[in-house]
Amino acid sequence: MIRNDPMFLVHTDHGRIVYSVTPQHLIDRPGSTLRDRCICYGDQMAVCNAGQWYQPGMREPITDKRLIALLERVSDA
Repeated sequence: MIRNDPMFLVHTDHGRIVYSVTPQHLIDRPGSTLRDRCICYGDQMAVCNAGQWYQPGMREPITDKRLIALLERVSDA
């Protein structure tokens, strides 16, 4: 599940979403924020809703405590 690309946390109305973003999409572009680039070009890695982390698609909860700890430490976009 976890890749080597940088990961960022995005806050939305639906919860918190961790995106993995390839380095070429991290370059600043006029009129584009890091949050926008995460949503447009990143791959969803995990979603947190009501305090529970889920795999993308919100069907399978993530129960691995080490993975949850890693997700909790991801920087905000």
